[in-house]
Amino acid sequence: MDYGTLFFSNIASMSVFAVCITLLAWYNRQVIGMRWLAGGMITLLLKLMLQSLDGITYPVLSDMVANELYLLSITMQMMGLRWFVIRRPIRNHWPFVLLGAAIVTYTILFLYQYPYSGNLLNLPFVAVCVYSAWMLFRHGHKPFVTVSRVSAVVLFLESVVAAYRAALTNLHYMRPWETFRADSDPRWLYSLAAMFLLLTIMVMCYLWFLVTELQSELTDMALTDPLTGAMNRRALEESARREAARSMRAGHLFSMVMLDIDHFKCVNDTRGHAAGDRALQAVVREIKKMLRIHDLIARTGGEEFTILLPDTAGTEALIVAERVRRSIEALDEPFEGDILKITVSLGVSQFDMTNGGWEGMMRRADQAMYVAKEHGRNLVSAGWS
Repeated sequence: MDYGTLFFSNIASMSVFAVCITLLAWYNRQVIGMRWLAGGMITLLLKLMLQSLDGITYPVLSDMVANELYLLSITMQMMGLRWFVIRRPIRNHWPFVLLGAAIVTYTILFLYQYPYSGNLLNLPFVAVCVYSAWMLFRHGHKPFVTVSRVSAVVLFLESVVAAYRAALTNLHYMRPWETFRADSDPRWLYSLAAMFLLLTIMVMCYLWFLVTELQSELTDMALTDPLTGAMNRRALEESARREAARSMRAGHLFSMVMLDIDHFKCVNDTRGHAAGDRALQAVVREIKKMLRIHDLIARTGGEEFTILLPDTAGTEALIVAERVRRSIEALDEPFEGDILKITVSLGVSQFDMTNGGWEGMMRRADQAMYVAKEHGRNLVSAGWS
């Protein structure tokens, strides 16, 4: 295998990959992780171009700058993958400070031609690979479980190959400005080919992450009301069936609250549809503040909402409903220099497998809600005697 041919073929393939990933990142700008991955690909391509000139141009470019770009590339890759599986900013910036210090120190030692100075970048590179693999294993939850596991294995293998090449450099090419002499070393070439193969697999994982992200967004859109962010009726029915099956299997209690905004048509007619939309959004926002993490709220009609309360008895659901009623009654929602006052009528029911299942529970909650409306609105009514 010829060193020049190896680099030419990989620069050609990485150029195609970099263009594709960059275009995908551009057309999916809401997927922030793809921006990081595209930046990492472009940086990696620049690194390969410089490294291919080893022995032709100045070592400062083909070795020093190329190695620094490699570390920068793997760091950007780590940030992109972190967005997909964690989506929280890194609180501690000291790892980046250490990476920056390593690059600065490496630059100084390289320019003064100190042996073994390559370790200042080799070791952080291996560390970033290992951390990225651990992060994907630790935080790769649904829907990214499978792609996270595969990517973690690839990154771990990258760290092994990188560690082997670092050891090879220390044993035989301790002066990083003289690595062009390794071009004919089979160990150097085959380990480089192995790294290129792993990089290619990693690019496929980038595409896998993006496809999974877009599929997840489409699923959320299909199950979410776009105006309020609550679930839609389809999602509610799926969740209700699941909770009903769980209740029948394990005997857990399960309750439902249905609510309707009082005089909503009057709000639309006198204040306009924008006011009605604001009222709907305010109601959902206020209810979400009071729900537990496993409670669910869905918009099941124009101004009608349903709350699912797993592991909750009917008497407890009445308390929740009353708390929701009071909170919305006390809400002062600003709108066009004025205040929107909102009240709701609520009906509560508890799951009973002998009385119509979850459909019967919904029917009883709906009937109780209309009883509350008939008795003056801004009330809570129970769907049992």
